Amino acid sequence: MSVTANPDIGEEELITIANFSHPTEADPVVAWLESEGIECFVTNEHTVTMNWLYSNAIGGVGVQVKAADVERANEILQAVLNPNAVGDEPTPTDSEMDQEGDATSEIRCPECGSENVYYEKFSRRLVFASWVILTVPLPFFRKKWKCQECAHLFK
Repeated sequence: MSVTANPDIGEEELITIANFSHPTEADPVVAWLESEGIECFVTNEHTVTMNWLYSNAIGGVGVQVKAADVERANEILQAVLNPNAVGDEPTPTDSEMDQEGDATSEIRCPECGSENVYYEKFSRRLVFASWVILTVPLPFFRKKWKCQECAHLFK
């Protein structure tokens, strides 16, 4: 695509740097570009908002910038859409994730010592029964821990 200035009216050509399926996906990119001082425009925003099924047919919602700002806008776009590629923090390894998981699982079943427990806020049987009988699920609070291994209930 050739980028040329229109000599008749003195305006630069607009270049589409990104396409999105929905306007809400384009909004953060537009906000970021404008905060960096890059003037940008959104295309097909109202068409897709009115009938989202047209999104694929018309190429989605486009974010356009002036030709002079394309390189800088692409750098910012990469930083916004892929923050992990720019960041200096290394990603944790599987063994580090396992160690973190071991540190947080402190709750054990008092009967069998298993860590396979979950917090049961409602009595499932009573909630289901109320839903079947009354067609409205009523919350019957239980608020206890339940072991998946031995089905022991504890607080």
